[in-house]
Amino acid sequence: MKILPVLDLTKALDVSSNNRSLADDLLAMLIKAIPEYNMEIDNQRGNRKELKLIIHKIYGALRYLGAPALSAIIGEINNDLFELSDEQLDDKIGNVFIEFDRLLKEEKYTNY
Repeated sequence: MKILPVLDLTKALDVSSNNRSLADDLLAMLIKAIPEYNMEIDNQRGNRKELKLIIHKIYGALRYLGAPALSAIIGEINNDLFELSDEQLDDKIGNVFIEFDRLLKEEKYTNY
């Protein structure tokens, strides 16, 4: 399994029309929201309808960021939520929390 990068400045600049300040601001907004997202996801694990709304909200926000690893796992959950077994969903949610932690450790795009 290929490990995707936590952050990708090239992607961030591509979706922000090469506006580094905007890319940085969007990343900062996501990082600030991570504790709330953690709590919302954890609280709604047993309610797939509500979980879908939360995951879809995060997935939409990630479209404007260069966060490939988190985007991939959130996208998988967004697309397959109702087909996943409880065990598969728990594994994927665990991966989301891992990616949140990786993102919090990076905190900013690095210069290329």
